[in-house]
Amino acid sequence: MKEIDFLSLDGRSLRTFLTVLEELSVTGAAARLGVTQSAVSHILDKLRLALGDPLFVRSGRGIVPTDRAIALREPVRAVLDELKGLTNERVFDPLIGALEFTIAANDFQRDLIFPRLLLDFQTEGVDARFRFIPSGIPAADLLRRARCQLIVTPYPPEGPDIYQSRLFDDKLACFYDASVRSAPSSPEEFVDADYIEVRFDDSESSLNAVFVAEPLVLKKPRVSVPNFAAVAPFLKGSKLISTESSLMGKINLKGFASAPVPFKTEALTMYMAWHKRDHIDPAHQWLRRRIKTHVEMILDSR
Repeated sequence: MKEIDFLSLDGRSLRTFLTVLEELSVTGAAARLGVTQSAVSHILDKLRLALGDPLFVRSGRGIVPTDRAIALREPVRAVLDELKGLTNERVFDPLIGALEFTIAANDFQRDLIFPRLLLDFQTEGVDARFRFIPSGIPAADLLRRARCQLIVTPYPPEGPDIYQSRLFDDKLACFYDASVRSAPSSPEEFVDADYIEVRFDDSESSLNAVFVAEPLVLKKPRVSVPNFAAVAPFLKGSKLISTESSLMGKINLKGFASAPVPFKTEALTMYMAWHKRDHIDPAHQWLRRRIKTHVEMILDSR
């Protein structure tokens, strides 16, 4: 039996393997890693030779992992976490080198926090690059499989390996076009109104946060959209209402009238969540501090 040349394995190759395993596509893995398809194929060829297994085989128009590749998922992830841990005690200076972060957030959280934060980094000379993916109602596997380094969400995933920190509390508001209608003044008017619902890819509704304190039975939404940015075009000029975080009046729903919802609701709390592998990483700690400071400035300007 051929002895495996374990010294030919390196962190970049193992990361590429995990990415292909998650994407089940060389093209998708290349796009996510920011490299060419030929570079990914070359690394897979090297891994196949080192591990003595094809790892991925053609199936129809796609690829499927071999049993060996599936069995390697968790050991490879553990090795990468250990390698990352070797750098956690390094001296960190945000002005030295490039920083790259993948963040899972829906468009409200993304647009509220990060455009201005990135401008601040550019002014300071920090070479930071962000890649955003939608979070929906996020699952812990987003972090466990290193699909992102940070989640910003009102629904943080839980687990012994998941850390979370409160970013801010907000209240819910009813948004509407004041040139067409007034705000619902009672629970009955609210229930009777036609409304816009944001429903994420995982079929979870943003309205889950609305009826925690006082359960109300709504009729079916007049419109369902996949993100918060899509609310405004339907709201404008219509009698529709939309119930969202009041801070959305600063971005996605800027220019629309808003009023408190006419019944008791719980506060809407926004969190950051991250995996234990990044907990003591100095670059990650620095980013979390900067986000918190930036959010405090946003809240002070309300």
